[in-house]
This record gives sequence, C-alpha cells and structure tokens, in this order.
Amino acid sequence: MLKTPFGTYNGDSWEEHCQTLLKMKYETDGYQEMTAHTNGDLGIEGFTRSGIVFQCYCPDDEYDSAKLYTHQRDKVTTDLQKLKKYKPQLLKFFQEVKIKKWIFLTPKITNKALISHCHEKAVEYRNDEAMKDLLDDEFDVLAHDELFYGKEIIQAKRILNEKINIEVPVPDEEEIINWKQCQTSSIAILDRKIGNLFNHLDQVIKEKKTNKYIDLQVRNYIKGQEILNYMKQTYSSAYEKQVRIKSSIASHLEEEVLLTDLAPKELLDETMDKYRAALTGERFHDIFEFSVYNDLCHEAIASWLIDCPLDFGG
Repeated sequence: MLKTPFGTYNGDSWEEHCQTLLKMKYETDGYQEMTAHTNGDLGIEGFTRSGIVFQCYCPDDEYDSAKLYTHQRDKVTTDLQKLKKYKPQLLKFFQEVKIKKWIFLTPKITNKALISHCHEKAVEYRNDEAMKDLLDDEFDVLAHDELFYGKEIIQAKRILNEKINIEVPVPDEEEIINWKQCQTSSIAILDRKIGNLFNHLDQVIKEKKTNKYIDLQVRNYIKGQEILNYMKQTYSSAYEKQVRIKSSIASHLEEEVLLTDLAPKELLDETMDKYRAALTGERFHDIFEFSVYNDLCHEAIASWLIDCPLDFGG
C-alpha cells in the first residue's frame, strides 16, 4: 500500500482510481479503457483516439525515494517493451493514428531521475526504425503523479459524495526548532504578541505558556503551508478562493486591531470565527474534510500573528 496526501492505494485501487480520472479528463478525446479480461491489456491501461496511451503503476509498499525510483524506472522500461511485443495487435487498435505520448501514471514521484529516464526512453523509441509505423515522429514518454488530475479528483469525489482529505505530516519537534532558528525575527514578534495573551499570569507560568503557544503556532503554520502547497498545485480554484478570502480579512485586520475593545483571547476567537464563516460561505466544507478546513483556519491565524496584521497591543 502507498499513501499520498489524497488517498491510500494498492495496485488495483490505483488502477481503478486512474480509470475514473482518465475517463473524466479525456472523455471528449475518445478515451477507451483497455480491459485485461480477454487476451490481456496489451501493456496499456487505456488510450485516446488522438494517440495518447496510459500505463498505471502503484508499488506494493512504501519505499524510500531511491527504492521507489528503482521500481518506477524498471516498470517504465518493462512496459515500454510491450509496445514492441504487442505492436501487431496495437496497430489494429490505432489504425491510422500513431502513438504520440506514453504516460506513466503513478501516485507520487519523489526522484527527478524518473523524468530523465522517461526522456531517455522517448529518444530511444523515436529512433527505433522498427517502431516507426506505430509511434509518432515526436513520440514522448511522460510521468504523471496525482497532482496532474486535481480537477478530476474533485469531480470524482463530488460524484461519489466524498470529501477531499489532504494528509500532510504534523511537524515534529526538530522541524519546529529548525524553523524557529531560521526565523528569529518572526519568533520575536510572536513572543511579544502571544505574551500579551498571558499577561494575567505570573512571570514563570506566562513564559512557559508563551513558549508552548509559539510552538503550536509554528506547527500550525508549517502544516498549513504544506496543505496550501498541495492545494495550489492540485485544486487551484479552491486555493485562489482561499487566497482572496485571507487577503481580504488581513487587509482590514490591522484597522480592527487598533479600534477593538476586545480582550486578546476574544479578538483571537472573533478573527478565527470570521475566517471560518468566510470559508463556509465559499462552501469549502462541501469539498474538503473537516480536518483540512480546520487546518486552514489555524494556518491563517498563525500566518497573521507572524506577518503582523493580528496583534493584541500591549
């Protein structure tokens, strides 16, 4: 099984997932699934009438980057050889259309060497005289991960009445310490602001709670930024809405801070509630699981504390 921010897959579930996405993305391009029930799948999972073929691969286990690359590289090499093995049968399917692209679909790509390997194989097959009747003169070999199909993932989830979850690791203590060491000016700002939340406590307890709350905000910021990076690459429409909402609230937050009579904790809660309500108004809760929605809210608060719009005076 292999886990990505968007799901957990084995070979069968990944292929099923890919077929759903490909049928959505290439419906108008005449996508056809190549079933393996009769005489095998001829080495491809599907093809379009315009000459794009697809092969899916999900490893059996979670591998480190080097081992994952080795398995993916060998799979690309082996499956491309099937174009030669099954060329007579494939010519019957494609008729006058030549294969322009061979796309390798895999849940995640962690080593850029796979891209280089695909390019090398594309050149090799373009120059193979025996393949000229099947392959286009500009035949290319590409590797796609899940990020190439973000729009289709959203559509599929809606059809199945499922919400999207973006799983990213929670930053550990070492990662938080490293961030703080690289962002000393931001930590000084957080220390001043967050200290005002605990002014009612004696100095020792105030210092302890301030430091703990700083670590929590740094954790929320790092984790939230990871989620936003995935959204930007895969769910660009939702990401852009989030950017507009966050920017709009931030643009008025500094003025509100100057005029507010609210206590620090009340201001913090009110700001969080305003951001939650804005995301709800854009129906983020209809698309994403609560955990994503919640992490975005905590990232916004951490971001505003670090970048200055949200302050508590003092």
